[in-house]
Amino acid sequence: MRVKTRLLIVLAAFGLLAAACGGDETPATTAQATSDTSATTQAAAGEPISIGLVYDIGGRGDQSFNDAAAAGLDKAVAELGVATSEASANEDGTNREELLDLQASEGSDLVIGVGFLFGEPMANVAAEYPDTNFAIVDSVVEAPNVAGLIFSEEQGSFLVGVAAALKTQTGTVGYIGGVNIPLIHAFEAGFLAGVQAIDPSIQVISQYVTEPPDFGGFNDPAAGRVIAQSMFEQGADVIYHAAGGTGGGLFQAAKDYSEANNTHVWAIGVDSDQYLTAGAEFQPYILTSMLKRVDVAVFNTIQAVQAGTFAPGPQVFDLSVDGVGYSTSGGYVDDIAGQLDNWKGRIVSGEIVVSRDPSDLGVAPPPPPAAGEPVNIGLVYDIGGRGDQSFNDAAAAGLDKAAAELGTQNSEASANEDGTNREELLALQASEGSDLVIGVGFLFGDPMANVAAEFPDTSFAIVDSVVDAPNVAGLIFSEEQGSFLVGVAAALKTQTGIVGYIGGVNIPLIHAFEAGFLAGVQAVDPSIQVISQYVTEPPDFAGFNDPAAGRVIAQSMFEEGADVIYHAAGGTGGGLFQAAKDYSEANDTHVWAIGVDSDQYLTAGAEFQPYILTSMLKRVDVAVFNTIQAVQAGTFAPGPQVFDLSVDGVGYSTSGGHVDDIAAQLDAFKEQIVSGEIVVSRDPADYGG
Repeated sequence: MRVKTRLLIVLAAFGLLAAACGGDETPATTAQATSDTSATTQAAAGEPISIGLVYDIGGRGDQSFNDAAAAGLDKAVAELGVATSEASANEDGTNREELLDLQASEGSDLVIGVGFLFGEPMANVAAEYPDTNFAIVDSVVEAPNVAGLIFSEEQGSFLVGVAAALKTQTGTVGYIGGVNIPLIHAFEAGFLAGVQAIDPSIQVISQYVTEPPDFGGFNDPAAGRVIAQSMFEQGADVIYHAAGGTGGGLFQAAKDYSEANNTHVWAIGVDSDQYLTAGAEFQPYILTSMLKRVDVAVFNTIQAVQAGTFAPGPQVFDLSVDGVGYSTSGGYVDDIAGQLDNWKGRIVSGEIVVSRDPSDLGVAPPPPPAAGEPVNIGLVYDIGGRGDQSFNDAAAAGLDKAAAELGTQNSEASANEDGTNREELLALQASEGSDLVIGVGFLFGDPMANVAAEFPDTSFAIVDSVVDAPNVAGLIFSEEQGSFLVGVAAALKTQTGIVGYIGGVNIPLIHAFEAGFLAGVQAVDPSIQVISQYVTEPPDFAGFNDPAAGRVIAQSMFEEGADVIYHAAGGTGGGLFQAAKDYSEANDTHVWAIGVDSDQYLTAGAEFQPYILTSMLKRVDVAVFNTIQAVQAGTFAPGPQVFDLSVDGVGYSTSGGHVDDIAAQLDAFKEQIVSGEIVVSRDPADYGG
């Protein structure tokens, strides 16, 4: 069986593209939510609020994805007393932005779009209404006032794949996907993995209803019925669909085929418990449903807005929080529930990592290098390149480790000062035969999307972003969690009651560092003053490589009374270290600098080490090495890979021993974050920034 064992210290992929079956579902917010942010206006905690929800094609009544969202909305009305307004996208989806805008303009405190196709429309509307909270199902929008409700569909699909394999009598099962896109591939991949985990010899017939940009495959019961009928005639006796309203045709076909042939075949539903939403005449044929708890995600988000705890950014719903799962209505899987729950436990524990890519399970497999055979790596640094003693150097450390331990052949390049050659450099690495091409930084997003499409048989990885492509892994980090810890350190070490933060460029990603730092400082002493300043405004990204500017800003902050300054500014941080040394020597005092990304005590010159209190570790080195290792082992998984405190993907350094006296307090706060007792926002506005 091609079930992957966990080699990485990352969370299993969560589907980021999204839309799925017309949408996805999975409930329960995780203990921590990652994302960037800026300010949003919260309704007073506990005060009833107004919700505007826009369904995708099919609307309320689709007995699947949209209805799952509707269930969460209805629960919020009943339990929280919210006022609601609903709308549905038209058949071609051309009015999505118009409907979102209408809900926001009418004063909704929270506007929800049900499905990944709301991504671009929501980005536009959220920018127009910065004081309104937004949420999108099955996608992530890079905006400080948008929460992305995303699900590990592959994990729930694995379980219903196990059920199908245990129940089939013919040794043939089927899968119907609504639209041939990466989000729906995740359902197929999980289903295939579950089937193969039981018996690799079982045949799986797969078919998609439509190809993008035609998304009618999520609401075409007639087509679903025809496809299912054909699969039953080919010998399938269990069929799973991830096709929204189209699934109604599968249920009809299961009933018709069974009655016409004096047999019994099964359908597996999706998103909602479709045994409960389908007509009574179809219930005897619905084995189970893959539950994607959109209802819980919608309700929890509404509840958070009403309580004043809304957090933008990705909110991941997986098996560990019962955000996905399987239904038991009808009792048809009661006899195998013990086996299903055993497989669930193995996924939650990390023993099994389920891929979101069907090619990993034998469907249109790409030609990866043989497991264990040394591979070729092409890595492109962002502005500043190797030697920045920060972000790029962290990636370089991972690359060097791969060369030493895995025998990889490496090729490196660095973006020019204005970053205009990123795409050219990625394409060059791919064209020269690299098995894996890595872009170090979120600014490689669009260039990588273009190059990955041009080289579909090459694996790609991007640091600090997610690219919606079947051959790209997104290596993302909970910077706010690590920044919280160094904020605690700053608060415990300050003697003046004033500390500082220098951000390289004023963008959401760097806001996350500031937000975490502010939160950590305030957790120790809310009266401590934090002076914050960004070096440049986008589209000028030189703020990540301007030590002279960093020195001037830091000098000014020290003169204003700050005695601890944290930077999230790449190579610009060198100027902070110089300023800390200069100010201390000139004023017969001692001030502190806090580094970022790498352990900068180890990379800075010896003359600066006495002034580097700690560094916020963002383990780009581990992410790069683990991704290379996965490619070499044949276990590369595209999609988001999340590095947070729970896997030591972020943290703080202890070199120099300057925080040894407060390490116990820092670790106590770490445990509170990992346990979920403390949730750190990525929005400085939540802490008065």
